[in-house]
Amino acid sequence: MKFGATTLAILIVCFASLALADDFKTINGKEYKNATVSRVEPDGIVLRTNSGITKLYFAELPKEVQERFHHGSATPTGKAVTQRTDERGGVIGAFGLSDADRFAEKVAKKLDERESILQGKHTPGPAELMVRREINFHWAFLAGTAIIATVLFAIVWARFK
Repeated sequence: MKFGATTLAILIVCFASLALADDFKTINGKEYKNATVSRVEPDGIVLRTNSGITKLYFAELPKEVQERFHHGSATPTGKAVTQRTDERGGVIGAFGLSDADRFAEKVAKKLDERESILQGKHTPGPAELMVRREINFHWAFLAGTAIIATVLFAIVWARFK
């Protein structure tokens, strides 16, 4: 009985994901079957289909689809929205960040890290500590080799004098 309940739960999840998929048709007639809206951006929507990820600009979509995703609304957010549509045309999802916002955050984080390194406030992570130990080992090895070579050279030089 437990095996049947597990199978039933898996089938329900699979069919629920298919129910969230939608069909889109552009004004040029190109169709996107079983597409899931990955996110809504100010200039279009990003669809995830079986063949990959596609961005459709609002100019390519019919008016009803543009209205469904609030294109041209009086209060644009400026940030992308990660959304999925259900069969009634409603939107499910939460606010996310656009690619430009994520890039700006990444750049700001890198600049903060570099500034903290320059000011001496940087705390190295485990990988950085391991690299430092390895570099220090190589420096010590080279220094020891140089000392031994110098001593041997001095001994050989003294014998041939």
